[in-house]
Amino acid sequence: MNEIGTIKLETERLVLRRLGKNDAKELFEGIMNQEEFLYYTNKKPISLEEEKASLENIEEKYQNKNYYNWLITLKDTKQIIGAVNFNVNLKNDSVMFNYAIDNRFTKKGYMTEALMCVKNFAFNEMKVNRFEGGCVVKNIASKRVMEKCGLKQEGILKSYVKLSDGYHDMIMFAEINNKF
Repeated sequence: MNEIGTIKLETERLVLRRLGKNDAKELFEGIMNQEEFLYYTNKKPISLEEEKASLENIEEKYQNKNYYNWLITLKDTKQIIGAVNFNVNLKNDSVMFNYAIDNRFTKKGYMTEALMCVKNFAFNEMKVNRFEGGCVVKNIASKRVMEKCGLKQEGILKSYVKLSDGYHDMIMFAEINNKF
């Protein structure tokens, strides 16, 4: 598996790029307070200063070639609409992805476009064997995104995700790189 790190990726409508401290205000005032992002980040920033400090920490992590964390932005306006990251398993040449999208930008195909982009990056550039992720059972839209990207449902993890209203089952999806 190739260790590349987070590099800028582009699609027809999107730019996937690194987070930076200049993103703190837009993140803090907008999407970071939505429930989708609270699950993605596992925390709610208390202040703009805390968000800036968090982003400075992330900038240091980008020095690691096995750290993959992108903001999803609209190509034409540069507006931040979401995020996607990988957790890398070097031993098994696999990545587990997580993503979230601003609820004002759902049902427009942006998340499918972004996930397909990072899946292609993982298979073609990183040379991973396995690309996997999941969503809570009630998140039908996220399930459809993964299916549209060619991932297959593999099983359900019982009481795997803790949200504000309790524990939820998680549906696991994956695709194997058949180029090996």
